[in-house]
Amino acid sequence: MGRRARLLGYDLDTKSWRPGETIRISWHWEVIAPFPEGSALFTHLEDPSGDRVLQQDGNGTVRWLYGPEHWRAAQYVRDVQELHLPADWVGDAVDIYVGIAREGKPDPVSGETPHDDGRIRALRMPTAGAQSALGDETSVPRLRVVETRRPPRLDGMLDEPEWELAASTGPFVETIRGGRASVEATARLLWDKRYLYVGVDAHDSLLRASDSARDAHLWEEDCVELMIQPPSGRGAYFEIQVSPRGALFDTRYDRRRVPRPFGRVDWDSRARVGVAARGVVDDRIEDAGYTVEIAIPWQAFSTDGEARMKPSIGDEWRANIYVIDLGRDRQKAAAWSPLGIGDFHVPERFGILAFEGASEEMQETNEPTPLPPGRMPGELRRRPGVDPSVRDTMIEKRETRRRLEAAGDGH
Repeated sequence: MGRRARLLGYDLDTKSWRPGETIRISWHWEVIAPFPEGSALFTHLEDPSGDRVLQQDGNGTVRWLYGPEHWRAAQYVRDVQELHLPADWVGDAVDIYVGIAREGKPDPVSGETPHDDGRIRALRMPTAGAQSALGDETSVPRLRVVETRRPPRLDGMLDEPEWELAASTGPFVETIRGGRASVEATARLLWDKRYLYVGVDAHDSLLRASDSARDAHLWEEDCVELMIQPPSGRGAYFEIQVSPRGALFDTRYDRRRVPRPFGRVDWDSRARVGVAARGVVDDRIEDAGYTVEIAIPWQAFSTDGEARMKPSIGDEWRANIYVIDLGRDRQKAAAWSPLGIGDFHVPERFGILAFEGASEEMQETNEPTPLPPGRMPGELRRRPGVDPSVRDTMIEKRETRRRLEAAGDGH
């Protein structure tokens, strides 16, 4: 079915929106074909993380008296709205989505930035003077990272005694305000003279990870994401992502989001990865989640080409860990340390990793625990099969996000 209408643009006389203020905006529509009875315009205000959505659907004279069910082909319609941003709005931006729906289901329309759920993200406005999501709280979480005398098996199981002795982050939180997150996840970290070990357990009822290529945009579906900033790196930090299929994305930034759009993707972390999925990726049957183990050699964290030594006991590094979940309707995320805004790249809000020596319970050996046959995921030599019912949604979502990123937006 073809698109019945096209959003041509809008008129707006302000460049930012202060919480508590009301703005006036005019939407300009071109009608391509008639809409069925019961069709109605909608407008949603949403923070960039998608954690807060406000409906402004019935706001405007056109919406009361001359909705889309009355529109005629080749007609142009001007839809004027007054939109109010609540005084308690949190974060530094607001996305405005518009569209047309019938019986709660969007009727796809054309526009500059179509969304995968039938809406159009018409614009993103800075919210000048918005309160910090974290209020006056400026502290960040702190995690003890104990030294291990036996490297864990990289099978994604997290069932070795070494992981039991590692301190846990506790449940991840909502990425902006730090409250309870809808995505359930925890992490543990260990270290030895060769590697930093990261173990993450993520609950996920629908595992979606269609891409197996190296440095693919894993953040568009399900993945675990680590950002880590060594001391004395002059603002540089590193990013590593792992999908439920064991695919790897890694990059390095000189400072916050520099260079754009995705940092220095030619950086090779030389990370070793193990993943265990509690379900089947990209099918239609309900899953339970997945666990990820990552071993990153200390040399990978060099920012000047010189070999980097392992930390000393008492050293502190900055890091944050995220779990991204592509559900049936939209993407959600959780973080170890809340960020205050809808952006994962906020190094000053990363948590603190405090490196400690081995506990007395750690077994005295430098030999890796043997890995049973069949426990380590093999190399993916072809693109995995994807259930046809979800493939089209994934492809459209990737293409939409890439268009947004080319315009300056990032994950």
